[in-house]
Amino acid sequence: MAPDPPVPTRRAAWRVAVRESLLGAPAWLYALLTLTLLSAALSAVVIQDVARHQRTLLTLADARTAAFALNAVEWQARARGSLDADLSAEARACLADLRRFTARLEQLSREDLLIARVHPHAPGDHTLNRQVAAYTGAVQTLLDLIARGQLEAAAQMDETQVDPAFTALRDRISDVRAAEEATVEIGRQLTLLLTALTALGALVTAALLAARLNRSLHQARAWHAEAKRQREREERDPLTGLWNRRSLQRQFTLAQAAGPLCVAVLDLNRLKAINDLGGHGAGDAHLTRVAHALQAALPEGGVAARLGGDEFALLLPRLTGDQTAQLLEDVAAQLNAPGETLPPFAVGVAPVTDVTSLERVLALADAAMYEDKEHQRAQAGRDTRLGASVEEFTSRLEQLETPQEVLEEGLGMARDMLGFQGSSYLERQGDAFVLTHLDGEVPAPMRGALGQPFTGRRGLTAEVIEHSATRWSNDYPAEPHVLTPWLEAGLKSILLVPVRYGGRLMGVISLLHFGTWRVVTPQARRLTEALASRLGHTFEQQAALEHLRHTVQGGLLALGAALEERDLETAGHTARVVTLSEQLGARLGLGETALHALQQGASLHDIGKLAIPDAILLKPGPLDAQEWEVMQHHAARGHDIAHRLQGLLPATLDVIRHHHEHWDGSGYPDRLRGEEIPLAARIFAVCDVYDALTHPRPYKEAWPHERAVAEIRARRGTQFDPRVVDTFLTLIEAQRAAQAGPAPQVTGVPDQPLSGS
Repeated sequence: MAPDPPVPTRRAAWRVAVRESLLGAPAWLYALLTLTLLSAALSAVVIQDVARHQRTLLTLADARTAAFALNAVEWQARARGSLDADLSAEARACLADLRRFTARLEQLSREDLLIARVHPHAPGDHTLNRQVAAYTGAVQTLLDLIARGQLEAAAQMDETQVDPAFTALRDRISDVRAAEEATVEIGRQLTLLLTALTALGALVTAALLAARLNRSLHQARAWHAEAKRQREREERDPLTGLWNRRSLQRQFTLAQAAGPLCVAVLDLNRLKAINDLGGHGAGDAHLTRVAHALQAALPEGGVAARLGGDEFALLLPRLTGDQTAQLLEDVAAQLNAPGETLPPFAVGVAPVTDVTSLERVLALADAAMYEDKEHQRAQAGRDTRLGASVEEFTSRLEQLETPQEVLEEGLGMARDMLGFQGSSYLERQGDAFVLTHLDGEVPAPMRGALGQPFTGRRGLTAEVIEHSATRWSNDYPAEPHVLTPWLEAGLKSILLVPVRYGGRLMGVISLLHFGTWRVVTPQARRLTEALASRLGHTFEQQAALEHLRHTVQGGLLALGAALEERDLETAGHTARVVTLSEQLGARLGLGETALHALQQGASLHDIGKLAIPDAILLKPGPLDAQEWEVMQHHAARGHDIAHRLQGLLPATLDVIRHHHEHWDGSGYPDRLRGEEIPLAARIFAVCDVYDALTHPRPYKEAWPHERAVAEIRARRGTQFDPRVVDTFLTLIEAQRAAQAGPAPQVTGVPDQPLSGS
């Protein structure tokens, strides 16, 4: 196979554009371009020469400074009348600087190209050199005289030779400096003229070439972009956007040249199951999600590629085996589906530490990947099938015991597994079907339909209700009869499954997808039908359990009524305290099971009185201390009797044993205190005492409601739980306000401590 042509670089595209714009240009355009270039070159020469003269000015300033410094040393030596070591050293330095600056001026004068002949006093004039030599020689002689102590000779020489030589040198430097400044000014003017000519020529040339260059550049850019796109198409996976297998070799060569790396091969575990459940669209979406997760997890310089099908490869430079394993664990955690027994993919890793071939590395990584896949299967205890099945999903549903759990957890799990965005449930209420459940990513306007009855007479939902059969649509807008609100919300695909129990249709489950189309596969229908079957079964279980509870409760109420007859209690006491306790327990937040146990306990609370002798139980007057002690045993005896009855809940036994316990620990039979007393017993105790106070007994008349409430409030925190009392008072006052009945006016005080039956 011939190698792929290289993609042209941006620089190559520019070169092509310039070459194309110049080829075929007219001769006068070349002449104009040549003149412009010559003008630019001449301008550069003039600028360079001006710069040399500017350096000459700086050197003249330095020479003048050195001459003045030498003059100052000479003056100090004459003033002191001696030449010490410091002055001598300073004098030598000044002399050296002056000679060095003079030599530099001589060198600059020889480098002049154009402007040196414009002014007659160039810095290379030998007059300046002679004057520097005359002055430095005179100063040197003067300093020697001072050093020998010949001060008069030194003074005379200063007046006749040194001062005139310094004055002449200073004047000469000023003259040369003025000449150089004039020369620089001429050079600047010439530079401006040449620059203007160059700019004008460049502008004209650019204007003439603009159209040709722009056209050629546009063509070159298009060529470059198309070549790059072509290479991208050939080297990128069109679905995921990752590199393909063809490009992986080039990427591997580059990564291998940069240093050690790890190569990982991944094989997805759930792609076939996802395709079966949601169609190839769902499978493509899963592949894209995996690709995005891998791309996001790549370290700097890392490469992700799709080898084909459900297989991916990663090039991970500068990562150790442990770091690679951690990276892949993080990706797996991100992709892991709830309830899956298998990880999202099997993986094999091969380290690359020396130069080798990609085929060898992929073979090693593949081998490790298949070992990992085998280990996953063995650990999951499954056969060679990968991914969730209808049977497995159904087994998970078996763990959901109530209709609420199936609708909230099971329906959400099915929605996520099948790739739908929303779910709903139409529940039969009488002869109508009402939307009682709506969950998932449902457009906000549609949530207003929650609680509304279904009124359509045609369409998919109507067919499900009429025929009690599954219906679906892969393209909902194309259906002959659609619901306008769903259509406006963007509904594209829908699956509806009937829910049956008790021999009739009782509801409709719906899975909804908006924005894009979702294929409703046969496996998706089977899975949702399994969900509907489980939902119907839990409804039947709930109805059967409720019927059983009513049956048991009816028997217990009958037994409670029999106990009333033996205890000479007011008729209806048991039924009243059962109802009142249930209402109070609901206000205090008891769940369904706890309320059922409270009902049973209220029905059987005095079953222990079966063991109390009639002489004590039916005694018309007050009980003495010994008789009262025997009477207090009825709670514990009742617990023992009820414990032998099968089917009673533990909380039921708590009510029977502890309904005479007091909040402050003064009750019986176990002297429990505070929250040691079971909540159900605390609730029943308040209701039992209130009913006993407000109804007649053989030893007392009925109390009015206000007096009974005042007594219970007085026992708040001693006999009764304060929180239970507060809630009870709110409940009973609300009931009284609703009834608005007159309170009986009676008298009578019980001889025994305040208690119920």
